[in-house]
Order: sequence, then C-alpha cells, then structure tokens
Amino acid sequence: MKSQKRIFIKKKKHLKPVMPSVDKGHFPDFIRKEIFTQPELINALIERYVRAEKINFDYLKIKIDKIKRIYLVGDGENYGCVLAGAYNFEVLVDIPSSASLISEFRFSNPVLDKSTLVIMVSRSKDDEYCTETIKRVNESGAKIIEIFNFEPENNTAVNLNFIEKGAVSTAGYTMRYTVLSMLALYFGEKNQVITELYVKIATKMLQSLHGKIKYVLENEYLIRHMAEKISTDKLITTGTNIDFACALYTSHLFTFALNRNICASPVGELRFLKSDTDTIIGFASNENFYNVLIKSVKDALKIVPKNITVNDSFFIDYDDTIPLFNPILSAVVSQLMAYNIAKENNIILDNQNN
Repeated sequence: MKSQKRIFIKKKKHLKPVMPSVDKGHFPDFIRKEIFTQPELINALIERYVRAEKINFDYLKIKIDKIKRIYLVGDGENYGCVLAGAYNFEVLVDIPSSASLISEFRFSNPVLDKSTLVIMVSRSKDDEYCTETIKRVNESGAKIIEIFNFEPENNTAVNLNFIEKGAVSTAGYTMRYTVLSMLALYFGEKNQVITELYVKIATKMLQSLHGKIKYVLENEYLIRHMAEKISTDKLITTGTNIDFACALYTSHLFTFALNRNICASPVGELRFLKSDTDTIIGFASNENFYNVLIKSVKDALKIVPKNITVNDSFFIDYDDTIPLFNPILSAVVSQLMAYNIAKENNIILDNQNN
C-alpha cells in the first residue's frame, strides 16, 4: 500500500504594515520631502482602496443606511479637513453631518447612539483627547471610524501608513482629506444618493491627482514669486464652504511660517474684519464660489482652478479636477507658499520632537 502524503495548507497571517521611510533622502528637510512626495503618497493611498475602478471600504462594516447623523472630529490643522468633510458628507451621503474639534467634542453633548457615526481624524490615537473620545463613543454604542497616520488597520481604522516628520502638516493633511473624500463617495453610493457613474468619474479624477499635484509642484517658482508679493503684516485667508476649510488650513500653515497667529474668515464675514491695510488670500474651487469671493473681495490673491477666468493678474491657478478634489490642489499651493516664507524667516522646518 502506497503511503499517502499529507498536504498542509498554511494559514495566512495578518501582515503588519511596513514602517514607512523616515529619512530625508536627497531633500534638505522633512517638510520639503513631505510636500514633494505627495503625488506618490496619495497614489499609494488610492491604490489601496480602489479595486476594479471602485472605492472599497467594505472592511469597516458600516451599514450607512442605518446611520442618521455623522460627527467628524479633528484636532489642530485637521479641523479644516473635517469641516470640508462635513460639507461633502451632507451633499454626497445625504446625512446631517457636523464638524468639531476633538478638544471641544469631549465637552459637548452630542447624540451618541447606534444610529450615530463618528469619524475621528488625528495624527495618532495616543493623544489624550482621542483616547477619551474613542472610549466615549464605544461606550455609547455609536459607530466610529478612526483615521490615523500609522495604526494597525482594523474594522474601525484607516491607516495612512505615514509618519510625519515635518514641523507642520503637509502630506498628512492632503492624505486625510483624500481619505475623507473617498469615504464620502463610498458611502454616498451605498446610500443610493450618488450614482455608480458619478463615483466612476470621481475615481478617475482621484487617479489623476498624481499628475495634477506634480503640475503644481513643477510651478513652485511662480508660486514663490507670488508669495514674495504678499504683504504679511495683516494677512487674512478666506473662502466659502469647502474653500473656507482650506483657508483655515492655510492660516495654520502661515501661522507656522510667520511665527504669529494668522486669521481665517468666511468670505461673508470679512466685512466685520477687513480694513484697507489687510492682505487677503482667497480660495475658490469652482465658479460659483469664485463669484462669491470677487463680489466681497476685490484685492485678494486668488487661488483658483484653470477653468475659472480671472480678471486681474494677482492669482495662482492649477490644473483643475472636480470641485470635490480641487481643495487638495489649492492646499499644495498654500504649502509651497508657506514653506518658502518659512525658509526666508529661518523657521525650524523639522519636528524637533521626533
């Protein structure tokens, strides 16, 4: 009798994410590296969550048709990110959505139950406020999605597989914005608010971000030239809707670059702040928002997509995509401006805590 061979099938182990590279390479500092590697970082992120031309976050196990309200919470520069996310979730998913700072969310009285989804955006869950928020949400029975730079991926977490070493967030911000936009598209289709065709077009635009960000980076010399013309004595950043969210992020960047507080204001509120000596940077991701901007502000440096006709010479434009993703490109413009101003001011560009 012939002996039978036993065949053993090894079970696949869950692989731990590979630690991302944290050396400067050929770049002079980490901020510059993080700005200029954004095309590859965002591309890798998209490739991870786009399969067969469809955005896929099925592993999160969220039944969006059971959700009645969404809270998006973020800290620091991420507040602009979650504010834009709240606008996009309401439009694309058709569920009431609101943005909050994590530090304030813990002191507020949100409705937390099994029909609530909390999306938390931060560099790391090790922050005390993040830990307390996660505990509070879990105890309430609400659902949670955590977007962190580098944490093990599970059915509540999205891992960016990225460690920030720059003194101010650049690539981290655009990656978090990208993930929030992808989640809005994913849940919007699941909730039958947007069509499969719309998501397919948006996915194509997502996949084109790589080249569009490179286009912005290749024009750094023009952006630097415009940055040199900005008077930074009394600087205000502005926009409306998702562009106000980008203005908030830009005020964070310029606060870093100038080493003093820079104010962001919605366009409609400028009349309460603006004086004749103010310098204004205005953002408009589509023609409607541009018309709102120029109606209220005549003498602003305008950051706009190429499809908008600008009537003066004081503007920076970029190769546009659909309005949902235009704020990613305008954020890269802001990063380059702030980076060059910070260098002129001899600001420390690497995070000294790393």
